Amino acid sequence: MVSWKPVLAALLVSTGAVVQDVPLDQLLARMGAYVVAYERDMAAVVSEELYEQTVAPQGVLAASVRKMKSEVLMASTGESGWVTFRDVIEVDGRPVTDRADRLIQLFVKPTGDSRDQVMHIVEASAKHNLGWVRRTINYPTMVLEFARPGEQARSQFRRGGTTKLGGIEAREIRFTERAMPRLIKTQDDAAAYGSFWVEEATGRILKTELRVSTGSTASIIEVSYGHQPKLDLWLPVLMSERYSTPRQPTITGRAIYSNFRRFDVQVATIIKSP
Repeated sequence: MVSWKPVLAALLVSTGAVVQDVPLDQLLARMGAYVVAYERDMAAVVSEELYEQTVAPQGVLAASVRKMKSEVLMASTGESGWVTFRDVIEVDGRPVTDRADRLIQLFVKPTGDSRDQVMHIVEASAKHNLGWVRRTINYPTMVLEFARPGEQARSQFRRGGTTKLGGIEAREIRFTERAMPRLIKTQDDAAAYGSFWVEEATGRILKTELRVSTGSTASIIEVSYGHQPKLDLWLPVLMSERYSTPRQPTITGRAIYSNFRRFDVQVATIIKSP
């Protein structure tokens, strides 16, 4: 049985860094360099995800709640960017019967049809999402695509203010996607927008926000990062999401990540097109 009252430790650790008021072009360069190093150092990391989704009550309908326990693989594929896979283990305390460490076995012991297996995992996991929105953007590393040096030209960036995150002074960097085709595909080619909160001296990403407004639906996904001493990496520890539209009940979600461990696998080779 999954415990849904995990103790969430301090998300961020103070480094004593002083705000430098760095110009935007330097901030973007530092953030981009950090992401490049992050992709290299992170390679492939698996964590445990405890994820609660809620559909708000509407009219005579009561609120709906779903609780999931999953294994999540967050990985860099190099040229192809970030990939994240969710392999759902339990739904509302009941084991998912058609899986047996599929995610781990796929990447530790890949087979000739690995790409098909990956797509099956992604599609099967998405079926467990609660509510009226069909979505595959509810992954913590999705927004990092916009911070990669090769993708920064796609967006317009602006400097925001500063805020303390766990004792660290963080500078907000706002972005709005301009280029086509969009990194996140929607029926009306809606542009993504949002923010990164970074440590100015290092470009380290401490928090992110991703927004997509498509049709009448507004989506927002926020992610907080925390230092993981075992891996010496800053990794997503908390994700919150919200989907709203005038004629449907609001969907919210909250996911907590723990038990991080590294896997030495060649993700780019496994998922490449045949």
